[in-house]
Amino acid sequence: MSIILISGDQVKKVLSAKEAVDVVEQVYKDHGLDKVVMPAKINLNMGINGEWPHFFGSANSMPAYVDSLKAMGVKFASGYTKNPEKGLPFIHATIILTEPETGCPIAVVDGTYITAIRTGAATAVAVKYLARKDSAVVGIIGAGLQGRMHILALNEVIDIKEIRVADIREEAAVKCAKEMNELLGLNVRAVKSNKEAVDDSDIVITATIADEPLVMKEWLKKGALVVSVGSYQELDEQIPLTCDKLVVDSWAQNAHRGELLKLVKDGRISEKDIYSELGYIASGKKAGRENADELICACLIGMGSLDIGTAKFVYNKLKDTEGVVKFDLI
Repeated sequence: MSIILISGDQVKKVLSAKEAVDVVEQVYKDHGLDKVVMPAKINLNMGINGEWPHFFGSANSMPAYVDSLKAMGVKFASGYTKNPEKGLPFIHATIILTEPETGCPIAVVDGTYITAIRTGAATAVAVKYLARKDSAVVGIIGAGLQGRMHILALNEVIDIKEIRVADIREEAAVKCAKEMNELLGLNVRAVKSNKEAVDDSDIVITATIADEPLVMKEWLKKGALVVSVGSYQELDEQIPLTCDKLVVDSWAQNAHRGELLKLVKDGRISEKDIYSELGYIASGKKAGRENADELICACLIGMGSLDIGTAKFVYNKLKDTEGVVKFDLI
């Protein structure tokens, strides 16, 4: 038996944005058909007795099995808020894939890029089912790697007329807009405020490490889709509280982390307030958008099944090629 090692560069070479969207959509469909086994992620907070160390980090363990892809494994991902100051990514991730039939490990995969692109792909799937069909203007809050991945993925599912990018660091928004324009030939422009990004946007996406409202409900146009993918609060609480449909990727995980956590703890949102998990919509068990005027909010905290499914797709492409490092288990 042997395990292969797959680097981040190898992942990028064989995984296109379109393929990531397709795989992620398939995983969501499996969720809707109850063909995924996925315990809620386990969070490893680095604080001891309520005291956080100077590096302020945490990590998640995310196991999953996706039946249609015969994908089984676990992702271990960390988020360290001070990493960007050191020139390091905020998120690092490693994925271990195993054979479903035997439990034997088959691959160790760099999961950092997979985490980034599958997050953008998850939003793209939400857009496919929840945004108005004529959506063309996108506002993105957050000009980091996730902002870029969202632009790549959205470009695969809608005909984009304009993307506005805002960031707490104006120079980051300018750089993101320039790079994505050059890469995709889209009309991506940096704006100076969150409100300017949101005004008259059909789709609004928050992809930050903030823990405060970045988007106010009164800024939103009728019929907008709002997607929050951060680990903490990014939206005016009135958006999830009063939207026409509140959609999550996984209620079990949204109840313990992310956009809705404060509202859950305060008893202001519970499972009965959730219209649907995205998987049931993707699989056709529940309707997505039903009219042009609905204000829909999607809170996508991220699921290990998306990582494992995407990693298995990458593994299948690389397992019999030259250039992958293999080592024997026995």
